[in-house]
Amino acid sequence: MVVVSSGALAAPTLLRTAAFLVARAPVSLVRCASSGPSWARRADEQGIDFIGCFATVREMPQQRLPEIALLGRSNVGKSSALNALSNRRKKLAVTSKTPGRTRTLNLYHVPKTCTITDLPGYGFARVSDEMQADWRKNIKQYLTRREDLQLAVLLVDANVEPQEKDAQLLDFLEECQVKYTVVATKVDKLKANQVEPAMRLLRERLALPDGQPLPFSSTKKIGLRELWLLLQKECS
Repeated sequence: MVVVSSGALAAPTLLRTAAFLVARAPVSLVRCASSGPSWARRADEQGIDFIGCFATVREMPQQRLPEIALLGRSNVGKSSALNALSNRRKKLAVTSKTPGRTRTLNLYHVPKTCTITDLPGYGFARVSDEMQADWRKNIKQYLTRREDLQLAVLLVDANVEPQEKDAQLLDFLEECQVKYTVVATKVDKLKANQVEPAMRLLRERLALPDGQPLPFSSTKKIGLRELWLLLQKECS
């Protein structure tokens, strides 16, 4: 766990590629089902349903709804975040203590509202280099070929120093002209006076805009309502 002081921070080391920070590429949006009740209310009333797991993007059915992709390093808490978003006692996604268990493109949806794809984790998963290469290929194909993808949500661990792999993925999202937002998970493990310095460190090192990352905790439901509001807003 990284210890973050509540005092002044040293000048940050920028992890992002400078070329992507000059100007952000425009992003074309697809249709959105944002009218009517809030997405959070719909998820609370209808839940999030599992559609299926797919080895490649070609196998995935088109739902013709705004789609959100969940990305993050292995063990960052994507499954836990998805369970929190579903707001159900019964777990929607299986969490694991073994990093890298999600090896397929897992598709979910809130009926008549949106779809969510849980992408394979990356980073320190204990698998072969060949399998890691396959994961990278799947992620690239998904991001560049999924027609209704509107937003990528990158989850980063608030307790860990900003990672080079996260910065590289943000640069790749910029290159693919995929709109994104960053969510910092597991903030409940930080002391109250460590949260803002941790967010500031991530924001500076990853060259994020003001308001990012969003502090989030699946366990304590911190930032849950704010995340749903953000997802609905960014898909409008």
